[in-house]
Amino acid sequence: MAEKENRIQGRNLLSAVKAWAQQRVVSLTVTCVLMAFFGQYILDHRGAAQSATAVAVVSVTAAALYWLAALLFVGVYGRQRMAAQPDELPAAQPRMAWFPLAGAVLLGVAAFPRFSCNRFSLDGTLIWLLGLALLALAAWTPNPARAEQARSSPDDGQPWLNRQGIRVRGIHLALLGAMLLAAFFRLHKIDLIPLEMGCDLPHNYNNIRLILRGEYLIFFPSHPGREGLFFYLAAPLARAVGLNHTTIKIASALVGVFTLPALYLLGKELYNRWVGLLAAFLLGISHWHIILTRVGYRASTVPLVLSLMWYFLIRGYKTHRRWFFALAGLFLGLGMYTYNAFMIVPLLVAIMLLTPLVSGQRRALLFHWQDILLLVVVAVYVFIPLGRYAYEQPQMYGYRAATRITDLEATLPQNVWATLLETTQKALLMFNVRGDGVFIANVPFVRELGFVTAIFFILGLAYVLWNWRDGYNLTVLAAFGVMLLPTILSLAFPQEVPNAIRAIGVLPAVMLFPALALALVGRRLLAFYRAQAARKWCVSLAVNGEHRLCVGWDARRARLMAVGAVLVLALVLEARAVYPFYFERYVAHLPYKNYSITLEMARAIDDFADDGESYIKSVPYWYDGNAVRAQLQRTDQSWHNELEVLIPGEEPLAGEPGKFMVIVHPEDIEALQILREMFPQGMERAHYDFEQQVAFITFYGER
Repeated sequence: MAEKENRIQGRNLLSAVKAWAQQRVVSLTVTCVLMAFFGQYILDHRGAAQSATAVAVVSVTAAALYWLAALLFVGVYGRQRMAAQPDELPAAQPRMAWFPLAGAVLLGVAAFPRFSCNRFSLDGTLIWLLGLALLALAAWTPNPARAEQARSSPDDGQPWLNRQGIRVRGIHLALLGAMLLAAFFRLHKIDLIPLEMGCDLPHNYNNIRLILRGEYLIFFPSHPGREGLFFYLAAPLARAVGLNHTTIKIASALVGVFTLPALYLLGKELYNRWVGLLAAFLLGISHWHIILTRVGYRASTVPLVLSLMWYFLIRGYKTHRRWFFALAGLFLGLGMYTYNAFMIVPLLVAIMLLTPLVSGQRRALLFHWQDILLLVVVAVYVFIPLGRYAYEQPQMYGYRAATRITDLEATLPQNVWATLLETTQKALLMFNVRGDGVFIANVPFVRELGFVTAIFFILGLAYVLWNWRDGYNLTVLAAFGVMLLPTILSLAFPQEVPNAIRAIGVLPAVMLFPALALALVGRRLLAFYRAQAARKWCVSLAVNGEHRLCVGWDARRARLMAVGAVLVLALVLEARAVYPFYFERYVAHLPYKNYSITLEMARAIDDFADDGESYIKSVPYWYDGNAVRAQLQRTDQSWHNELEVLIPGEEPLAGEPGKFMVIVHPEDIEALQILREMFPQGMERAHYDFEQQVAFITFYGER
């Protein structure tokens, strides 16, 4: 009897606590956000601590504040459902069109040997495309009843395109605004920042040039080997406006901009439109994404293709349309042509497909077995050309990934498990504590997320962990964990962890967490204030008993607008902080303050092109001849006059009469002395970087 009374008292106490929390949702939310705010603020300023003990105390304090904030957020918002739910399973599934599927498999077998020698051959490509058409036929299952239901569903609203014309919703205009803002951050001064090509862009330049010359490679073997989707996307732009460093950067920037609507669609399917819009906006102002999509790397295609693959997979589960599963397979196969970090995505898809087993939807997995089979077949089919290359050149295809997880390039640490734990910790701390230290990918060691994004990232992650069985939350957690593996598994080079480029595939999941937290706060506060009794205040002015002026306002609405204004202001400040971060701090941390020594060398060679031969004395100082050649305008890009030593009796010291120019490092005193002694009438010109330091010297002589 006493036990029963204790249970009743416990329930009553819990109900009282819930009622108390319901009445104080605003103050609890503010408290939660403030604790997270101070936790992040302390983390950002822990470097001011004078000793290792002080740093440890500061870090523990920040972690405690974040833990309390996460627990409070879950306590206030944990029971609020946000995840989209799958539709009820239909009575029967449409039968698979087995004949087109079998025909596509046969065509794939026929096309496989025709992609030998790493080329998209004409006959092989035509056979392969015909097989894709058959797969599209096998996937097409028109369902007018379901299409009509989708058009009339309250979530989707009216179709955006009908006989009356195009219907534009306000949220679509907001998405367009986010895309325009993202385009500004990615295209502003794109010709000037970053100015140096570095060691990767010359390879990208030459790979795109091969396509423009009609050499359609499947995999580009220039060290250390590169997947080709980005090069094929950039080639039409290069064909239209010319191939150069800026063109490559514009191509990757545009890929970054068009990732926003893909992430919007994904967030909309997983949760709702507001989550999708907020995730797209946060991605648009993410300095992590801005930096990597302005550089011109092929890794910029990973978030776009991954978001589309994920979107179509969830869309297939929700609508039970086979066509969406086929599209998910298409982008899964296409993703293998993006960047080597995408190699982990098949594991992610396998986990996503199995999530119904642990989320109470086991019947859905059995119901969709034919759709899953089609997804796998389409993905494998799209991979056929690249699979042929991997079959012929397995060492080259997997070289880059193998060098990070094996002892192919460096010796593995003795305690691999301890190293794995260390790299995992570093990868998890990259969002709020310490980011990538490589200058081209980040302001060295700055956290990868903006201040507001970092705060709500922790809160959103806590909410999804608490509600992991709800809707498709488990797929978000799976994407977050799996897409961190490319950087975590850098066991042979643990000093490279975290790596923002290898972890770029985690961006869609990462942006969903803060977007979800912000949407939860916004929806809850809106519902709270709408439920409050209206309190109207009115100030009136009467003259001779007659009302001349009456000004009134609703206190409830005013408080709601104030809270909304604070959230909007926080996002505006987050966006505003991106400009000085990238265009000032990032530039300041680039080598020579963004001075491009290879571009200036190329200009010096072009300026001397009409007068004589140009040479570069390269050894023993660092020098990237590929970057110089890629930026030559007047001189033929096959120019290769690179010298390790100056030898009397050989060019440029001897030869037919004529003028010549030698580019020399300012510290190469020996080479300068030889030139001065043999050509006392020669001229020297010092070229200065942005800090007024001598970058290189051009010596002009005449034989």
